[in-house]
Amino acid sequence: MTDASLSRRSFLTGAAALGSLAAAAAVTGCSPKQPSESTPAEGVANADGALASTSGKPAWLVDAPAVSDADCVETVDTDVLVIGAGTAGYFAACAAAENGAKTLLIEKSGNGNSVRSSALGAVNSRLQQAEGEKAAIDPMEIVNDMDRYANGQVSVGLLKKWAFNSGEAIDWYTDLLAKNGMEVQLEWNMPEGTFYKDFPTGHGTNGEYPSREGDVAAIMDAYIASFDGCEVRFNTSMVDLIAEDGRVVGAYAEGPDGMIRVNAAKGVVVATGGYAFNQEMFADRHATRYACNGTMDAFPSCTGDGILALLRQGAYMDENPSSVSFNRCLLTADQEVGTPYEIGGEEYGYHFYASQPFLRVDAHGRRFHNESAPYDFVQSAISRKPAGERFWHQVWDGNWKNDVPRFHTVGCSTIYMQPEGGSDHDAFPGQLDEWIEPEMEQFVADGRIVKADTLDALADALGFTGDDKAAFLETCERQNENFDNQLDPDFGKEPFRLSELRTPPFYASVKSCGFTLCTTDGVVVNDDLQPLREDGTVIEGVYAVGNDGGCFYNGTYPNLAAGLNAGKCVTFGRMVGKMLAEK
Repeated sequence: MTDASLSRRSFLTGAAALGSLAAAAAVTGCSPKQPSESTPAEGVANADGALASTSGKPAWLVDAPAVSDADCVETVDTDVLVIGAGTAGYFAACAAAENGAKTLLIEKSGNGNSVRSSALGAVNSRLQQAEGEKAAIDPMEIVNDMDRYANGQVSVGLLKKWAFNSGEAIDWYTDLLAKNGMEVQLEWNMPEGTFYKDFPTGHGTNGEYPSREGDVAAIMDAYIASFDGCEVRFNTSMVDLIAEDGRVVGAYAEGPDGMIRVNAAKGVVVATGGYAFNQEMFADRHATRYACNGTMDAFPSCTGDGILALLRQGAYMDENPSSVSFNRCLLTADQEVGTPYEIGGEEYGYHFYASQPFLRVDAHGRRFHNESAPYDFVQSAISRKPAGERFWHQVWDGNWKNDVPRFHTVGCSTIYMQPEGGSDHDAFPGQLDEWIEPEMEQFVADGRIVKADTLDALADALGFTGDDKAAFLETCERQNENFDNQLDPDFGKEPFRLSELRTPPFYASVKSCGFTLCTTDGVVVNDDLQPLREDGTVIEGVYAVGNDGGCFYNGTYPNLAAGLNAGKCVTFGRMVGKMLAEK
């Protein structure tokens, strides 16, 4: 395996390696206004494993910690307090500091989670304008596409704010990195004739993982600290927000030397990264996704601290959960889907190649969805299967090196540099031979992929017998028929993304399933990113950005606009930081 391949995955696998340790400390608490009436009692899990308390509310809805000024060893006065050094928090702190506000950024980890390097989604950046019509995006077209994915249950005002302000945010970032010897690149070469539209939104940084993530964090840290009175404090965890007369005025935080009180004269920005590593909260709000996940690949620090603190102030959450989830988890035959917090690190296979649109069949050998759909659609489709069958087998043949370039996938599923095509920072020349093939063979050796000289033998290796084996072989025959006809009458996959199963050796994943990178449902906010109470009133003095702010997604993530969620974090963080500085 090449260094390129290892670096390409480490953004995800580095987080999962801390899985068991983080899960043990994943639960934080809050007291929202009204819990769900349908939540079962404590000690009784629903069919998908969600937890509950005896009071009729989810177990994660516990009382706030008891903290007072008497517990504090230090009081800090600042203009803007930003909680969380991830993508949104860094952009908020940088914008506040450069616009004259005394700014304090606190982060519970020992270093910043940095800015996502593989793609930041934006519209009308200078890089896009330089590519002309081929990279042009109509802002209202992408807004309406996102609204359609969300079934209309989002704030179009927020979607528009991203679409019309993201270009400026990326231009600022491009300039900052250029001054520090790093380049932001645009992927603009989109496939034509796809059923689900791809948008050339992805802006990423050059270099290798993990250095570029760390390098960007260091650049941001130094930039914030370069302004008088501004600083970044690590190993400093928010304990609770402080409110006076219904207005948030600061926060308590636990630092290396003890409890501190931070007074924020202009406002507090909550950007703690969602709650993907709060097991109880995730299981309760994402029961279906939980049941279809093989692991969790989120940052272990994302335990819902900011959301829970806002709920204690009277905020409420998006009605429907959403997440950024991928179809790239490989398990062995004896590992169970639906135990995502028990499998982490090297215990699963991160199968980047799995996002390629090869044939997928269920536990009975039958095809069940359009493999060219967005990443998490396969999980939604497989969730309809009975417990114990919420996985799939991905099937391909020895011709795969010719198939992958033809498929022309983009964004973070790109593994092939398209001729004539864009500054694709995710694609490395030669990686089909140098990365994908060696990794594939390693997964065969690990028992995560089976390999055979015939389809009949492949069926045996997967454990198919009787009617299931017959169904699998019939499905493979149908796959070849569809390829020959260049037509998919079964699920409507694009002809150029059809593949045949005729060239040995034949491969199949033993158990393919999903994992969640982050949650994206947050507290309900207005179009200025201020949290709302259920009566519609604004909680003054505080703003929710990144994965803590809601109203931007509903149920799924439109990942064919590459880097959309990170781009939302960038844009809203920068907008709120500037706005607070100008108050």
